[in-house]
Amino acid sequence: MHKKAKQILKDANVDAVVLKTSPSCVDPGFFYFSGILPGVLNNNAILLSARKKPLLLRTVLDTKINVEGLRIKTVKRRKQVEETLNKELSGKRIGINEQRYTVDSLKRLKKSLPGKRFVDISKYLSQAREIKEPWEISRISKAAKITEKALNELSQIFKKGITERQLALKLEFLLRERSKDDVAFSPIVANARNSSFPHHFPSERKIKKGVVLVDCGAKVKGYCADLTRMFSVGKPSKKESALYETVVEAKRRGQELSVEGAIPCNVFKQVSDFLKRNAGQALIHGLGHGLGMETHDSPPGFLRDIKQPLKAGMVLTVEPAVYGKGFGVRIEDDIVVGKRKCKALSTAPKQLIPLR
Repeated sequence: MHKKAKQILKDANVDAVVLKTSPSCVDPGFFYFSGILPGVLNNNAILLSARKKPLLLRTVLDTKINVEGLRIKTVKRRKQVEETLNKELSGKRIGINEQRYTVDSLKRLKKSLPGKRFVDISKYLSQAREIKEPWEISRISKAAKITEKALNELSQIFKKGITERQLALKLEFLLRERSKDDVAFSPIVANARNSSFPHHFPSERKIKKGVVLVDCGAKVKGYCADLTRMFSVGKPSKKESALYETVVEAKRRGQELSVEGAIPCNVFKQVSDFLKRNAGQALIHGLGHGLGMETHDSPPGFLRDIKQPLKAGMVLTVEPAVYGKGFGVRIEDDIVVGKRKCKALSTAPKQLIPLR
């Protein structure tokens, strides 16, 4: 059994754990502890206990699979699911990821297991994924390389008259084709004043002169990359170039501070203060976030209130940004925290990238 699963059972003081996945309840813990890639199964559960091998409940509608270290039982009706749960889940305290259950599905689970006490173990599940194994880092690194390569080819995709939405769709196709997987999230493409909105949704606006912010990420075997690059249509103004260089320096400082033992809120403050002094605006969102099976994964990242020290093996993004009235600049790279310095999984250029 997965050693991290055993640790969760011990730390949370539970007799067993039930993790599930469905269209309305996608739990990364299910994929992490089952070893099954997202998208292979649709409506399933995995049972973890200290005494037996993990048990996967598979419906007759799903693809037949065989995973080493898993017991697999095929169920045809909901009654069979309830019977199996009652048979397999010995003990009174059952751990669940309450954050990933709908009110309705949690109600059904409690009804099917009368006499059980359900314990929310979501924080333990998140903690288990904070420090990435070498094979996880390898997948994120591959996803980052694919993303960088696609972004480097953006000038070949770009043509006069293309809209933000069209460019985003072409980029998404390229990421999917290269990774043979899903994308981490729908790409953001924001031109000129639209780049001043952090969560801009690509519009039907034709891309014209000015900066173009592109935020995207490939996914490799369930693990995400998340990069943001800045492009320029036409010769950038002195203001655009100067702000870009300031944000590049802010990112460099953030990465330099991202070592084992660093306190995230302190890293946030130092970079935010630098931007306030040099660009006239402090950070309006986090400096970065955890990265893994989800785009925003554990650990929480560089937020103004996070005091949990960084540990070697954590994977995060570093994404300083300044958003003005006419345009914004955000640059984002992916890193692995090390004992003395971080390892960059991607490297943004020091100047705005020209688009013809």
